[in-house]
Parts: sequence; structure tokens; C-alpha cells
Amino acid sequence: MKVYELTQNLTKRGHRVYLFIPKIGYPEQQTTAHVCPVPFIDLPVLRFISFQVVAFLWALRVALSKDFPDIIYVRIMWSFIPMVLGKLFSVPVMLEINDSPHRAYASTKNPFKKTVVHLIDKISFQLSDHILPVNQKIAQEMYTLEKIPWGKLTVLPSGTNIDLFHPMDKLPSCRKLGFDESITYIGFIGTFFRYQGIDTLIGAAPLIIQRNPQIRFLILGDGPMKDTWQTMIMERDLESCFIFPGHVPYESVPSYCAVMDICVAPFHRSAGDSSGVKIFDYLACGKPVVAADVGETSVFFADSGAVMLVPPEDPAALAQGLNHLLENETLREEMGNKGRAFIAGRYSRTQIAETVEMIATRITLESKKPH
Repeated sequence: MKVYELTQNLTKRGHRVYLFIPKIGYPEQQTTAHVCPVPFIDLPVLRFISFQVVAFLWALRVALSKDFPDIIYVRIMWSFIPMVLGKLFSVPVMLEINDSPHRAYASTKNPFKKTVVHLIDKISFQLSDHILPVNQKIAQEMYTLEKIPWGKLTVLPSGTNIDLFHPMDKLPSCRKLGFDESITYIGFIGTFFRYQGIDTLIGAAPLIIQRNPQIRFLILGDGPMKDTWQTMIMERDLESCFIFPGHVPYESVPSYCAVMDICVAPFHRSAGDSSGVKIFDYLACGKPVVAADVGETSVFFADSGAVMLVPPEDPAALAQGLNHLLENETLREEMGNKGRAFIAGRYSRTQIAETVEMIATRITLESKKPH
């Protein structure tokens, strides 16, 4: 949703935005920007190549029309074609990097693929006029390993939509969604990948329940680890304590968040450079959070006053943190209020769009100066 909300906010600010995106589902319904849904051949190898070719031709058509772009904004995608288009038409290019490319190279087993992808990325980095890493660690990698000067780097965090994710009363949300309002809920929202650490939460559950028996764990989302986690829950005879509503529409997520009394982000160490996208959403909803101290989580949230950081992959430490909050309602309320103020003051997607606009304006003006 980040890309849709960025284009939406830039459109609201008076810019004409064209969004080139794979033709999957109904992307036109996600933003008021001009969506160009790019068809592709859904077969291995051809999927990527066909998208790149069609997107380039479509972008070329737009570039040659009266709506000639002033800036090209790209999310890293193993292709330097948009950068070539920018150089062709003397249009500055901004490149957004959402995860560490160097971590991806390290995890790629095929040496040929690793070499080719790294080469493509290096060309993309060099041809881009400004690079927007999602966190400081990736920015440091760009400076140290790719020799990108700091003047070409700006950290652009994920942030959240504070109009959609906002504090809501628990009682009406419980009644609307069919939850028992007398129960205290510990909640998680996200895609079910191993690094999310729900196995750590399952390990912590007995230590929480023995001190706070009126607890339920509300695990919202879906993904490849669902069956594994549900098997772990059954083996520990915890089925009555865990609730899996499944995947819900994005617009409905805040109502589920309102049901939660405490939110968790129990990442594994393998989460690496994650900036904790879900934590931005939790805090915007005014929820206290217990999170694993990994990657950039502590960098972003340590001074928020709303996130209790615990060692990763440590069920006892996670249980201790959650029990402390469960037994201190005043602290929960204080943390929730601080979290909302923290996000609204620094990390709203409106502010992020303003940052993009500011950088785009600056590099566009610089590109027009005589050399």
C-alpha cells in the first residue's frame, strides 16, 4: 500500500502522477493517480522480461506526449531501464530501496544470478540522481559498499497512513467483529513468514496465560507459516487461546487493531534490516508494543516511549515484557498516547510524500542548471 498512498498523496498535492505497475487485480481502484497497469506473460523468466519491455514502451509513450515527466521515481526491481529512460530524456531519477540488496546477494545461491543482479543494481545506483533507502543501515551500505555520496542519499522510512490507522474504541470494534470485549487481546498483524517470530510468541504463551488466564492471542494475516504455527499451537494444547481471523481487507485492519490491547512484533534475528512496518501501524492506532530488538527496530522506535524492546527469539523475555504491560493498564495507556504522537509527528505518509516532493523539486532544479 505504500506506493499507492505515495502516489495518492502526491496527486493531492497537485502533481500529475503516472503509476506503472503489474496488471494484477484492480490497481486502478487503489489511488487517484493515473495508473498504467502493465500486462505481462505469466511464465518464469518471461514474466520479468515482458513486464520490463511493455513498461518501457508505455513509459516512452508517456515521455513523448505532452505529459513529459519532470521526475522518474523507481522502486528497486533488478532493472536499470527506467534510469536509461531518464538519461535519454534528461529527466532525474529517484530510486527507492526497501530492503538491503546486499543481504539479498548473500542469500542468493546461484553465483551467476548473484553477479548479474549485483551488476544491474550497481548500474541502477550509478545512474540514479538520488537514492532513498528505507533505513539508515541500508544508507550506510550504499555509502560504504557502493560508494554513493551522502549527498545522494536520504532515508525514507515506510511510515503509515495516520488517517486510516488511528485510535478507536475497543468496545464497538469488538461488537462489530464478534469478539468478547471482556477478554484482553495480544495482537499481531502481518504476513506469516518465519522471521515474524510467532513461534517465539507461542513459546511465551504458557508463561503469560499462567499469570493472566483471560488472555487471547489475535493473529491477523496469512502466509506460508500458518500450518506450522497452528501445529505448534495444537501440540501445546493452546488452540483455545489463539485466534486466526485470516487475511482481511486493508481498510478493515484498523478495526482489528482496535480490539488488541497490546501489539507484538516478535521478530527473529533473520528479520535483518526490517524497519518494522507493522509497528508504524500499531503506534498510529495508539497501541503499546512489545517488539524484538533487531535490525532497525530499535533505531526507529527506541525513543518513542511506546515500544518495549526485548531480546529476539527469547520466549521468557517476551513473556516478561507482555506480562508487565498486562498488569499495568496505566502504562499501556501512556505508551499508546506517546506512540500516536510519535507517528503523527514524524512518520505519516503525508509527511513522507512531502519529503519526496522536496527532494524531487531540488534535483529537478539542479538538473536544469548549466554545467
